[in-house]
Amino acid sequence: MKTVLRSTLIAAVVLLASTTSTYAHCILGDGQSNRAHMKALIPPKAAFGAAAAAAAAPKAVDVSAVGLWTVTFLAGDGPGVWDVGFEQFHADGTELTMDVAVPPAAGNVCVGVWERIGARGVRLHHVGWNWDISATPAALAGVFVLDFTVELDHGGQSFSGRYVTDSYDVDGNVIPALHAEGAVTATRITVDSPRW
Repeated sequence: MKTVLRSTLIAAVVLLASTTSTYAHCILGDGQSNRAHMKALIPPKAAFGAAAAAAAAPKAVDVSAVGLWTVTFLAGDGPGVWDVGFEQFHADGTELTMDVAVPPAAGNVCVGVWERIGARGVRLHHVGWNWDISATPAALAGVFVLDFTVELDHGGQSFSGRYVTDSYDVDGNVIPALHAEGAVTATRITVDSPRW
């Protein structure tokens, strides 16, 4: 039984070796085969080296603001915080923010439009309604406008820049006491973020 098994194994190895040789001969040719012209299709070794070098070279990261962010607005340059919110930038150039500066009844959800500036810059124009919640029912008090220009970091995981905001009464007059400006920073929220 061992002799039959050994003979079968040796025959299989010989068959495999001769088949591999025949297969290699068929693909590469030997100069006399009708497939010898296929050698011309094999790129020279230099091409493999160039392709490997190109694959290993660092690639420019295309960063975008599209996504969800935790954003912090400082009073001036800080350290006091003026507002914090969750900000969503959409690929169509629109933006949505839910913040904590005022309660929901006073209008803590704002919308905006944004554009990319250069490789990593973002310019935002953001608006919302102001409400007088001391009245029953709440009464429209005017409009809130915030503009900012920021630059994303090289990896697209954070941004920083400057903001300016004003509020207007229902007649369109600026309310000087509600003017604010300062530094703005943000960190991207992903599905793997350990927290907000």
